[in-house]
Amino acid sequence: MYTYESFVRDGTFTLLRPVISSFLLITVVLFVLVWLPKALQGFLNGFTVMAVALISIIISGQVLFFEAILADELGMGGGSGFWMFLVIVILGTVSPIIYFMRHRVAGS
Repeated sequence: MYTYESFVRDGTFTLLRPVISSFLLITVVLFVLVWLPKALQGFLNGFTVMAVALISIIISGQVLFFEAILADELGMGGGSGFWMFLVIVILGTVSPIIYFMRHRVAGS
């Protein structure tokens, strides 16, 4: 029915799953870097943390939106994209909060 059978698994649209998985990996790496000791955070600053978190949330939200449109048009389920997006939002929100709390306490 489709050009590439790998787009669909068990009635679930999976074409955009690698994109949202990549952003999930990026936010997990950011979260881990924020938790590292301050001596190992040489390349992190507030702008970097905020930019990576916001870009990850915005682009993964757009991917989720387009995945939902495509899955609806093709009559399929959306899969686990929503849950991955939810984790991205949580980690993308918590990472800057932790970063700025740790640097405010250390700077005072």
